[in-house]
Amino acid sequence: MWTPLSKKDNLMNDVFKFMLDLEEPWKLADIEYDPQEEAWHLFIDFERGALFACPHCGAPCKAYDAEKKQWRHLDIWKWKTYLHARVPRTDCKQCNKITLIPVKWSRPLSHFTLDFEAWAMRLMAEMPVNAAARELREHDTRMWRIFHHYVNQAMTELDVSLVRRIAIDETSSRRGHRYITLFVDVDTKTVLFATEGKGKDTLARFNQYLLQKGVESAQIQEICCDMSPAFIRGIEEQFPTAEITFDKFHVMKMVNEAVDEVRKAEQKEEPGLKRTKYLWLKNKTNLKAEQRDTLESLKDKNLKQAEPTA
Repeated sequence: MWTPLSKKDNLMNDVFKFMLDLEEPWKLADIEYDPQEEAWHLFIDFERGALFACPHCGAPCKAYDAEKKQWRHLDIWKWKTYLHARVPRTDCKQCNKITLIPVKWSRPLSHFTLDFEAWAMRLMAEMPVNAAARELREHDTRMWRIFHHYVNQAMTELDVSLVRRIAIDETSSRRGHRYITLFVDVDTKTVLFATEGKGKDTLARFNQYLLQKGVESAQIQEICCDMSPAFIRGIEEQFPTAEITFDKFHVMKMVNEAVDEVRKAEQKEEPGLKRTKYLWLKNKTNLKAEQRDTLESLKDKNLKQAEPTA
């Protein structure tokens, strides 16, 4: 059972009006609260005889009729808050179209206010969607709808016309080796595209995405990736004019693995190499003075593994 807020409580009414920041012809008509659900219900209406601009031609129109709608808003004092409004439809005599007037606090077809969706996106950027849904006391499927709407909108609006250099990397989305491949603009540090899987098929999907954006493969001058043969084949097939650069992380990983293999072979003849693995792999600046002295003495023994660090 919803309980109306006392009409005499002018201060509370003023507080809610200030929070909603309504503009004419909109007004806060009523406030009710539900102690059992711990929820506020704010009722918004428009002034009688108000004029609204036709969304198609801009002509001023009176309300033809109205539809009742509800939106989840940001919590107020830890209580869920819902906005209720009669949203007018206009019958424009100039363009002969009956149209539902858009409201400034929500996007079309959404059951949430823009403020609520902005906070939801902020949370989903910091935690899993399920966790954000629990925090907001909403079902996760509704959170996913918000998420997909704004991600799709951002991807549609993303300008890739000046992209020249691309970096590729894959990451595991969860246990079980389910991979996602990311394509990043090296110059702007912007994620341009993400797709499931890894290997040359991901290059084909990325190329198709660029073509849909009006970018030809010849525009891509350089692509940085690991030494995966599948990535290399994909680049050669989809971006034949691009120069391939192997990323430093994977190159150094292979160098370090090679150095360690040589160390393992040489320590059979040189016992002093035992327990020195990380002396060779660490950055010199991170070694203690004693470790640096040990490393220098080992280099003097004309070891093969000392050659890369010479």
